[in-house]
Amino acid sequence: MEEVSEMKAFPSLLCLTSDKPNITHDEQVRILIEEGATFIQIRSKKIPAHDLLEQVNTASLYALENKVTLIINDYLDLANRCNVSGVHLGKQDGSVSQARSVLGEQAIIGSTVHNFDEAKIVKQLGLSNYVGLGPYRSSKTKFDLNSFLTPEEIKRIVDFLNPIPVFLIGGIDLDQCSLISDFNLSGLAVCSSLSSAELYGDHVKRFINQIAEVSCVSI
Repeated sequence: MEEVSEMKAFPSLLCLTSDKPNITHDEQVRILIEEGATFIQIRSKKIPAHDLLEQVNTASLYALENKVTLIINDYLDLANRCNVSGVHLGKQDGSVSQARSVLGEQAIIGSTVHNFDEAKIVKQLGLSNYVGLGPYRSSKTKFDLNSFLTPEEIKRIVDFLNPIPVFLIGGIDLDQCSLISDFNLSGLAVCSSLSSAELYGDHVKRFINQIAEVSCVSI
């Protein structure tokens, strides 16, 4: 079994962009950085990779200028072509082994885990730098889910994956920041709740402060 030689330390708030009609992914990244985000994932479920390329290149410049960790969801080719920190792969998005081979040992590779069986595969491979674990509950970006993790399942998976950092995802709101300490998580992955109805990204600072209060960690 190959293993990541050393587990990286990550900020406790992973901010995810999404497909929005009035604001591009690179603009979302710019705003998130201005609001204090230091760990960001560009996540598009509708835009083809070739159409997303320019946005990712622009976003990567913002990230490099501000020493922010920027990850691309799904698109290994984009992660390889653009100056970003790595890629996040879901179950249907390709091989973690291939991603590690293509991107190299220094790249950050995240994996999605929905259940204990998938956690066992991630741990056996030993190639992922962090895990997105969920869904915790339904969200505005994934509202058609019919199966959620129980507290017992979350704890079992987090304990099993240790020392791989685990970020809980799925409908996370400001009032769930204490989940980090409840389940010994590395952090929370947040998308819709980063913003109010009026202004994109205006809840980022509140998440950062709330997480720091309940977990006594640096964001």
